[in-house]
Amino acid sequence: MKNQQVKRVVSLPRAISKLGYSSRSQAEKLVLSGAVSVNGRVVKSLSFRVDPAKDKVAVNGEAVNKEKKFVYFLLNKPINVVTTRNDEKGRATVYELLGREKMLEGLGHLFPVGRLDKDTSGALLITNDSQLAEKLTNPESKFPKTYMVVCEGTLTREHMSQLAEGIELEEGYTTLPAKISKLFSENSVSQCQISIVEGKNRQIRRMFESIGFPVIELQRTAIGSLQLGELQSGKLRKLTMDEIAELKKRNP
Repeated sequence: MKNQQVKRVVSLPRAISKLGYSSRSQAEKLVLSGAVSVNGRVVKSLSFRVDPAKDKVAVNGEAVNKEKKFVYFLLNKPINVVTTRNDEKGRATVYELLGREKMLEGLGHLFPVGRLDKDTSGALLITNDSQLAEKLTNPESKFPKTYMVVCEGTLTREHMSQLAEGIELEEGYTTLPAKISKLFSENSVSQCQISIVEGKNRQIRRMFESIGFPVIELQRTAIGSLQLGELQSGKLRKLTMDEIAELKKRNP
């Protein structure tokens, strides 16, 4: 009996994921939303089978048949800039900053990994690698982010222990253990560094406010081992190969 050549076909979401466009879960959402076409025809079925080597798969008109080239940048987000694509209040967005960067021209759709609120500045990873982004923002990854905090009041060792052990927020949730070190206190203002492994909405501000120390300034200084360093506010730089490898290594 002659061996027959088996046509290797996979589901449409899996094909999109294997081609490096997005994670499989994100690909499923894209398919269901009608953003995906195969050979020029929109397909909304998650079970639709394709041959990535032959079929022309596109997302919002962008071909994904060729393996995507991933790029990674670090942005020092200024305050008064939001991380959403469109803001109903007309505030400046991260996407507007990216749109003015010549080094990003021709790189296609880039997005920030996670969010920093309007009043928080600092390290924000910009990429087109949605699989890495999903891992970094997954609560189960316990990926650390480090912040510099300036707050009202004089932090004591007792207060720092409270923050490190976990704070019960107003909805009854207790934050996971954190690492904190005090830098100084002067004229009823304190500065400290804190690392957390989760990202609840305005978490650090809420943690400090709950023990009576309202935050005056908040800056994210590191994402894992990726350091903000001397990068100026509003500026962007490419990650080194070592930095990229370290980010990927820290994820399951």
